[in-house]
Amino acid sequence: MKKYWETGEKNDFGKECYKLHFSQFYEEDDENVVAGFVQDETDENIFIYVSKELNVEYDTLFADSIEDAKHQIEDMLIDHWNDEIDYLENRIKSFQDEE
Repeated sequence: MKKYWETGEKNDFGKECYKLHFSQFYEEDDENVVAGFVQDETDENIFIYVSKELNVEYDTLFADSIEDAKHQIEDMLIDHWNDEIDYLENRIKSFQDEE
Protein backbone atom coordinates (compact mmCIF):
# COMPACT_ATOMS: atom_id res chain seq x y z
CA MET A 1 0.00 0.00 0.00
CA LYS A 2 1.12 3.51 -0.61
CA LYS A 3 -0.34 6.95 -0.02
CA TYR A 4 0.93 10.21 -1.42
CA TRP A 5 -0.19 13.67 -2.45
CA GLU A 6 0.48 14.82 -6.00
CA THR A 7 0.67 18.49 -6.91
CA GLY A 8 -0.97 18.67 -10.29
CA GLU A 9 -1.36 21.29 -12.95
CA LYS A 10 -2.61 24.77 -12.24
CA ASN A 11 -6.21 25.59 -13.03
CA ASP A 12 -7.41 28.55 -15.11
CA PHE A 13 -7.00 30.83 -12.07
CA GLY A 14 -3.38 29.82 -11.46
CA LYS A 15 -4.16 27.64 -8.42
CA GLU A 16 -2.46 24.26 -8.14
CA CYS A 17 -4.61 21.15 -7.96
CA TYR A 18 -3.79 18.48 -5.37
CA LYS A 19 -4.61 14.77 -5.67
CA LEU A 20 -4.44 12.17 -2.93
CA HIS A 21 -3.36 8.78 -4.26
CA PHE A 22 -3.88 5.62 -2.24
CA SER A 23 -3.21 2.20 -3.69
CA GLN A 24 -4.05 -0.98 -1.85
CA PHE A 25 -2.94 -3.27 -4.61
CA TYR A 26 -1.34 -2.61 -7.99
CA GLU A 27 -3.57 0.05 -9.55
CA GLU A 28 -2.25 2.53 -12.05
CA ASP A 29 -1.58 6.00 -10.63
CA ASP A 30 -4.58 7.53 -12.37
CA GLU A 31 -6.86 4.79 -10.98
CA ASN A 32 -6.01 5.28 -7.31
CA VAL A 33 -6.95 8.93 -6.73
CA VAL A 34 -9.24 8.95 -3.68
CA ALA A 35 -9.63 12.75 -3.37
CA GLY A 36 -8.56 16.00 -4.91
CA PHE A 37 -8.85 19.69 -4.13
CA VAL A 38 -7.98 23.17 -5.29
CA GLN A 39 -7.78 26.45 -3.39
CA ASP A 40 -10.56 28.95 -4.12
CA GLU A 41 -9.48 31.73 -6.47
CA THR A 42 -10.85 34.53 -4.26
CA ASP A 43 -10.52 33.27 -0.67
CA GLU A 44 -7.33 31.47 0.36
CA ASN A 45 -9.08 29.77 3.29
CA ILE A 46 -11.68 28.02 1.11
CA PHE A 47 -10.90 24.82 -0.75
CA ILE A 48 -13.07 22.95 -3.25
CA TYR A 49 -12.71 19.17 -3.12
CA VAL A 50 -13.98 16.07 -4.88
CA SER A 51 -13.86 12.42 -3.87
CA LYS A 52 -15.54 9.38 -5.39
CA GLU A 53 -14.64 7.50 -2.22
CA LEU A 54 -16.62 10.00 -0.11
CA ASN A 55 -19.28 10.44 -2.80
CA VAL A 56 -18.53 14.18 -2.89
CA GLU A 57 -18.49 16.35 -5.96
CA TYR A 58 -17.34 19.96 -5.63
CA ASP A 59 -17.89 20.53 -1.93
CA THR A 60 -16.08 23.15 0.14
CA LEU A 61 -13.98 23.03 3.25
CA PHE A 62 -12.36 25.77 5.28
CA ALA A 63 -8.69 25.45 6.18
CA ASP A 64 -5.83 27.68 7.30
CA SER A 65 -3.40 26.26 4.77
CA ILE A 66 -2.95 23.68 2.05
CA GLU A 67 -1.44 21.29 4.61
CA ASP A 68 -4.47 21.78 6.86
CA ALA A 69 -6.78 21.01 3.92
CA LYS A 70 -4.81 17.82 3.21
CA HIS A 71 -5.17 16.72 6.85
CA GLN A 72 -8.90 17.45 6.86
CA ILE A 73 -9.45 15.37 3.74
CA GLU A 74 -7.40 12.48 5.13
CA ASP A 75 -9.41 12.67 8.38
CA MET A 76 -12.68 12.62 6.41
CA LEU A 77 -11.55 9.48 4.58
CA ILE A 78 -10.55 7.76 7.83
CA ASP A 79 -13.90 8.67 9.42
CA HIS A 80 -15.72 7.36 6.34
CA TRP A 81 -13.86 4.05 6.41
CA ASN A 82 -14.43 3.69 10.16
CA ASP A 83 -18.15 4.26 9.59
CA GLU A 84 -18.09 1.53 6.94
CA ILE A 85 -16.38 -0.83 9.38
CA ASP A 86 -19.00 -0.08 12.06
CA TYR A 87 -21.79 -0.69 9.57
CA LEU A 88 -20.34 -4.04 8.49
CA GLU A 89 -19.66 -5.16 12.06
CA ASN A 90 -23.27 -4.36 13.00
CA ARG A 91 -24.53 -6.17 9.94
CA ILE A 92 -22.48 -9.26 10.81
CA LYS A 93 -23.74 -9.14 14.41
CA SER A 94 -27.35 -8.86 13.24
CA PHE A 95 -26.84 -11.75 10.86
CA GLN A 96 -25.31 -13.94 13.56
CA ASP A 97 -28.05 -13.04 16.08
CA GLU A 98 -30.64 -14.40 13.66
CA GLU A 99 -29.13 -17.89 13.80
